[in-house]
Amino acid sequence: MTSDSSLTGSGDAYSSDMEESTFLKRNRIIHFTRLGLSFLIFGIAIAVVACEAPPLRHYKNTSQWASAGLALWPLNFDLRPTTAAISCGCIITVLNLVYIAVALLPSPHSRIKPLNNYASALAIAGFLTALVGILFIIYLPSSNYPAGFSKNETLHSWTCKWKTGTSGTKTPRHFDRDCINTRAGFVLLCVLVGLEGLMGLVAAVGIWFQRDVARRRAEQFQLERLEVATK
Repeated sequence: MTSDSSLTGSGDAYSSDMEESTFLKRNRIIHFTRLGLSFLIFGIAIAVVACEAPPLRHYKNTSQWASAGLALWPLNFDLRPTTAAISCGCIITVLNLVYIAVALLPSPHSRIKPLNNYASALAIAGFLTALVGILFIIYLPSSNYPAGFSKNETLHSWTCKWKTGTSGTKTPRHFDRDCINTRAGFVLLCVLVGLEGLMGLVAAVGIWFQRDVARRRAEQFQLERLEVATK
C-alpha cells in the first residue's frame, strides 16, 4: 500500500509542476508583449528622428543665405529643441535595438531574469530620456537671446508662425512642411513617454512573477529537505 507521505509528496510534485508550467506560460506572454512594445517603440523613435531631421536639414541649407541678405531665420533662433528631439529619438532607438537583438538571440540557457532586468532598465532609461526631451523642448533651460527680444524662436514656433500668418503673407518654401514635421515629432515623443511607462509596467509584472516562483521554489525545496530528514 502507498503511504500517506508518498501520496502527499506526489501531490506536492504535481502542484509544483503545474506552477512551473503556469509560470512559463505567463513568462512567454510577457516576453512577447515586451518584444512587441519594443518593436513599436523602436519604430516610433525612428519616426521622431525622421520628422525632425528634414527641418534641421532645411535650416542648415538656408541659414547660410543670411550672409547674402536673404535671412529666413531670426536672430533669437534656438535650434536646441530640434537637436534634443533627434538625440532622444536616437538614444531610444539604440536601446530598443539592443533589447530586440538580445531577446531574439537564441541561447541554450534560461534568460528570464536577465531579460526582466534589462527590460526594466530599458523602460526607465527610455522614459527618462523622452521625458527630459519633452521638458527641455517646452521650457528651454538656460535660454538666452539678443537684446530687444523677449523670448527665443524655435524651428517649430518660427515655421508655424509663418504658416498661420495673414493671407497676404507668402510662406517661405518648406515652412509648412517643417511646421507639421516638428509638431509630429513632439507628439511622437509624448507617445514614447506613455509607451515606455507601459513597458516598465510589463517589465515589473515579469519581475514579480519571477520572484514569486523563486519563492515558491525555495519553499518546495525546504519541504523536500524536511521530508527527507524525517524519513
